[in-house]
Amino acid sequence: MTDTDRNEAERAVRAALSDIPGDIDTVQVTLTLLADPSLPRPALAQALVAVDGHRLRAQAAAPALPEAIDLLRNRLSLRVSYLRAS
Repeated sequence: MTDTDRNEAERAVRAALSDIPGDIDTVQVTLTLLADPSLPRPALAQALVAVDGHRLRAQAAAPALPEAIDLLRNRLSLRVSYLRAS
């Protein structure tokens, strides 16, 4: 992982959580890049967020970390919209 990947993941998660209702208790983000060239999507981005007793989880796999992070942001934003609607 590079600092750029870490910073981009932080920005993506902050953007996805910007309109979240309630207090964010914890956020855990994991970036993984598997060293197996036979895998079509070796880059994995995962987020686990605790908000007022609710847990939001999102993950995305892609050929490269920047793409996985972008997909993670979209999926986490969707989970936030579900939480707002409930």
